Amino acid sequence: MKILKLIKLLIGTTLVKNRMKVGFLITGRLKSTRLVKKLLLDIKGKPVISHMIDRIKLTKNIDEIIICTSTNKQDAPLAEIAKENSVQCFFGDPDDVLVRLLDAADKHNLNYILNITADCPFVDPEYADKIVDKFIETNADLIRQFDLPHGAFSYGIKVDALRKIVNLKDSKDTEVWGRYFTDTGLFNVLDLDVENLKHKKPGLRMTLDYPEDLAFFHAVFDELYEEGKVFSLTQILDLLEKKPSIIQLNESVSKKFKKRFISQSEPILKKVTKVNTVLLIGTGSIGQRHIRNLKSQGIHNITALRSKKGYFKKLPKELGVLEVDTWQEAISSRPDIAIISNPTSSHIESAIRISEHVKGIFIEKPLSNSSQSCQKLIKNLNKKKVVSFVGHNMMFHPIIKNIINFHDKNDVGSIINIQCQAGQWLPDWHPYEDYKKAYYSRKDLGGGVSLTLIHEIHLALELAGLPVSVFGEISEYSQLDIDVDVCSDLTIKHNTGAVSQIHIDYLQQPSHRSGLVTFERGWLSFDFRRMELVGQINGGDIYTLWSDSDYDFNESYVDQMKSFIRFTEEGRLKHRYDAISAIESIQVVEALFESHSSGKKINLDRNERFSF
Repeated sequence: MKILKLIKLLIGTTLVKNRMKVGFLITGRLKSTRLVKKLLLDIKGKPVISHMIDRIKLTKNIDEIIICTSTNKQDAPLAEIAKENSVQCFFGDPDDVLVRLLDAADKHNLNYILNITADCPFVDPEYADKIVDKFIETNADLIRQFDLPHGAFSYGIKVDALRKIVNLKDSKDTEVWGRYFTDTGLFNVLDLDVENLKHKKPGLRMTLDYPEDLAFFHAVFDELYEEGKVFSLTQILDLLEKKPSIIQLNESVSKKFKKRFISQSEPILKKVTKVNTVLLIGTGSIGQRHIRNLKSQGIHNITALRSKKGYFKKLPKELGVLEVDTWQEAISSRPDIAIISNPTSSHIESAIRISEHVKGIFIEKPLSNSSQSCQKLIKNLNKKKVVSFVGHNMMFHPIIKNIINFHDKNDVGSIINIQCQAGQWLPDWHPYEDYKKAYYSRKDLGGGVSLTLIHEIHLALELAGLPVSVFGEISEYSQLDIDVDVCSDLTIKHNTGAVSQIHIDYLQQPSHRSGLVTFERGWLSFDFRRMELVGQINGGDIYTLWSDSDYDFNESYVDQMKSFIRFTEEGRLKHRYDAISAIESIQVVEALFESHSSGKKINLDRNERFSF
């Protein structure tokens, strides 16, 4: 059984490391008043922090070592220290340590981090590696080693858990942040067992805060230091056992330190909004789908606002939804969230109107038929602190999620080219309704294939980067007898240098949706009709990354709704699916029409995303 367990652990370790990036983040600033610029103090010809980096470099499970300091000018010298030691330096929030850690993790695409303050030159690399191994085994949110001497242990933190804390906390006082994990009851916290009894010295102080601590470190280094070598934790403890007088050098400040540590700030969390009531604006087929999916998640208090002029009949009674005809009635239901699934041209107006009364707004794609109107919405959401979410459900499909994971976790280089094709014969799309009267066939309601099938454009931007230029053609097809674009072909140049070619139409029989993503050292081919994703890396064997002919497409809608509800409850204003993320796709469509009219390539001249 022990052998089987070991094999399982080794296999699990290999699989996780192949898809996980780990960083060791050293947090520190140069503002100390108890011991001025303590991180730069010289011990044996090197700054304290450099000795610390030497020890961390001995770890085996670390991809990046990053000095994580503040944007204050006084901390600038730490960049030179990082350069001298061939490690990274990140300048972040001057006061909020948790935000600084998260921003550094995001910049370096880390999934898991180890952390310790920069005043711990005896941090142990062996136990740091054990933390990563234990995370692979348990997936704990926080892993601690409190049985080790103070200053020898590090913390292991899952970046997703850190992100949740940053979204929930309501304080910048996070210098001592542990209680956000331990006292909130929201996280899986694990204390790593220290099996070596010699190392179990939780009362021993080996961190640098006071002049007495500096004397302690000088004494240890005088006894053990050899240039070019790093002495071990066992060597340190053996020395202290032989010469207890060294311990006495800083014993007097232990009480002061403990008092300060115990008085650490209380975790202050934002009020969490529990989603119980929903207002649905727009009761067409997609609105009805959202009703069914909400009820499957246990949310039954749903009010639907429908226009008296609406094309659709009243909702089926079995849906159990209260229907109202006026905004006054809709608002009186006191909704926690609103779901906007009315015609595209009405999205922005509806969102702005309801933003005064809800904590979160879900808007069906496309966000709007006008990027200019989107700017007005963004300002409104920012002012009201309302969570937004745009329903690009394809981003939640296993094919798309696997494409993103493939790119993030494999050494295939940059994306070179994306090709997408999607189409369906429009009269067969919604056979239960007259397609000529539906929003997707009417220009006044924001219809047309370029906006309605915007998924491919959105995907290309998510994968390959921001749009730099667009060239394309659109066409109308008289046989359908509608006044909107029914066929679009466009080429997008991205700020990464990649090029995307996209074809979408209302004409294909049977329906078809497929594509090819080409990397520097590999490719992926996907087909939604066959529900299959295949690929190749470095000219190796072609293999199937994902295939499921029985996959229920509705699951992508369920998953996106779950995410929206969770983000609303957490108050997460900025995320991958917010309103800002959808604006570039609309700009591409606008540029497509301009290119069609002018016969020229349209430059967008944008290299940065919108921001609140």
